[in-house]
Amino acid sequence: GKVSAWQDADGDFIETGLHIFFGAYPNIHNLFEELRITDRLQWAPHRMTFAMQELPGEFTSFEFPAGVPAPFNMAAAILGNTKMLTLEEKIKMVPGLLPMLLEGQSFIDAQDELSVLEFMRKYSMPE
Repeated sequence: GKVSAWQDADGDFIETGLHIFFGAYPNIHNLFEELRITDRLQWAPHRMTFAMQELPGEFTSFEFPAGVPAPFNMAAAILGNTKMLTLEEKIKMVPGLLPMLLEGQSFIDAQDELSVLEFMRKYSMPE
């Protein structure tokens, strides 16, 4: 998975841990508890931020609601964003995203040979 880390102005290390989003750490919370470090972790709000291609210098984000299990939190985040996709574009994403909800990992694994663009085109998703 992709990951990046940096040290902030206070000297704290910030790690994006994007691969946690894709299920690479199903037992990470158990590990944190075993290590007795859960009280020292500071979780950032679950958010994906995007640069606006049509508006250089402007950003928007998908805000994942707390307490909503994946992948429903992603659906809520996408639907809640009003700056990046139109309602029509969101509807066009359903044919590619719905099988992920219904079929789970087997559907995702079957898409391995496709690039992101090929996947989007296969399911007529907006580019």
